[in-house]
This record gives sequence, structure tokens and C-alpha cells, in this order.
Amino acid sequence: MDQRHLVIDSPHVLTLGETDGYLVAALDDIVTNYPPRSRYPHETLQGLWSGPTGVAHLLLQVSVARPDLTLGGHTAEQWARAYITADSRGHSLRLGSHGCGIADEKLASEAVRCAVSRDLRDVRQFISSVSQVMAVDDYPDELLYGRAGTLYLLRMVRHRVPGSNDLVDPAIAEISNTILNRGPLWRWHDRRYLGAVHGDVGILTQLVLTSPSLAPRLQPVAEKLLGMQLHDGNWPSSEESGTSGKGLVQFCHGAPGFVLSLLGLRPHFPELREQFDAAINRGRMCIWNQGLLKKEPSLCHGIFGNALYASPR
Repeated sequence: MDQRHLVIDSPHVLTLGETDGYLVAALDDIVTNYPPRSRYPHETLQGLWSGPTGVAHLLLQVSVARPDLTLGGHTAEQWARAYITADSRGHSLRLGSHGCGIADEKLASEAVRCAVSRDLRDVRQFISSVSQVMAVDDYPDELLYGRAGTLYLLRMVRHRVPGSNDLVDPAIAEISNTILNRGPLWRWHDRRYLGAVHGDVGILTQLVLTSPSLAPRLQPVAEKLLGMQLHDGNWPSSEESGTSGKGLVQFCHGAPGFVLSLLGLRPHFPELREQFDAAINRGRMCIWNQGLLKKEPSLCHGIFGNALYASPR
């Protein structure tokens, strides 16, 4: 069976030099070949996962890190505004039947619009949509399609919109309590997934980063996940697969998503610092040894996402 990853004999092979040019070229390619539109086909609207809302979110993050950067004469934030205009989604967006996470276009586009406009009127509309999540028992709890994704969106809005706490915090409390009451044996498609997108570490990360006061209550969950790291530095994709899993090394399942999650969680679990550091170091070695994937260079299932977490920053 062919290996999933490239075998690199020397780290010098991956030396990129100055990366700013790569960033500008990639963003130029996006705004040139996938420019903002007055109307998008419904099938292209997949929240932060794929489509114009994800592009707007990317450009918003770039604008924070590089407020001086311009593309075609416009700042990254101006481009983000162009991709997130409400009318371009039509007027019939509904909360998706498949879930309520970062892949839901209605929730994600409203949250990114709040982050761009910083307008409390947009926040009220977003919270009205979030209230529908609270009324549905069947939604999962993971990040892509579930309540953990709703928490991420709420946290983003609270961070980006001054004075929004009074609107956002009650929704955060209710969503968090629902997730806690359904855990800690969370399931997705009847399996106990562990990874950053569909599993326990992703749910744990959103709960704690959104409400740090929950950390002591969730320390047993963190300890259990740390203890499930395999000898090669990876983690099983699910509790059921254990050591016999496929050895997936990608953001959704495996070390890349775990490393990112543990880096965010580490400050909130001071009693576990040494265990966190050891797990992160072993996870990075796993990504280096097994994570230079032959797949397309995507964030979730490919080499690009893995490259973000392979080495210390």
C-alpha cells in the first residue's frame, strides 16, 4: 500500500525563504479569479468551509495581521466587506437541516458580517438566528456541523464587536450548557470521534476558549485526551478505532488538529503544562514524519494545514 505522505530526508528541502510574496500571490489569485459577485449560487454557500463567506473570513483575519496590505488598490478589510454583502446570498437563507456549525451559511455569514460591520443591529440578527439552534435537540456538538461551531462564531462576534457582550453572552451560556449536558461522551454519526473538527478535542477547545471558567470542570476530559496519544505522536481518529485506526495525520483527525487545539488550551490548564508540552512536541514530530501529505494542499485534509502546526512558532 502506498504511503499517504512524502518522505523527507532533509529539512532544507522545505525552506521557503521570504513568505510574504506567497501570501500576496495567493490572495491576488483569489480576488482575481474568484472575485465578489452580486449573487452566488446556493450550492457555493457553505459557511466558513467553502465559498465567499470563508473568503471574507480569511481576508478579515489578514486585515488584522496585515492592515497595511493592499490587493488591487483595496485593503483586505475592504475586500472582506465586498464578499460578505447580504444581498449576494439572496433572501431565503435558512438554518441548515444538517447542522449549526461553521459550515452553516446562515450562521457563518451573519457572524462574519457582524465582525466586519461591528454593528449591534447585525449582532441582534445573528443572535436571533442562534436562538433557533437552541430549539433543536438533534444537532450534533462538533465544530463543522454542530454547537461547538456555533460557539466559535459567537466568540468571534464578541471579540470583534465592541459592546456586544450583553447580547452574545446569554447565548454562549445556553449553548455551552447544552454541550456540557450532552457530554463528555459526545458522539457524531454514532462514533466517539476525538479530533479537532468532529470530535472531543474540538469541542473542548471551543468550550474553554469561549468560557475559560469551564477549564477546571473539563480537566478530566483534557487528561483523558492527552493520555490517548499514540507512541508515534498521533491520536486515533475515534475512541472505537484505538491503535488500529488508519493513522490519519490531518487537521480533522489526528495530530495537526490536536496540536493547534492543545496550543490554545495550554494556558487554561496550568497543572497539566508539562503533559501539554510533551504532547505538543510529539505531535509536531508526527506531523513532520507523517504529515507531508500527497493530497491536495488544503487546510483540512492536506499538506497546507499540516504545515501550520509542524514546527514551533
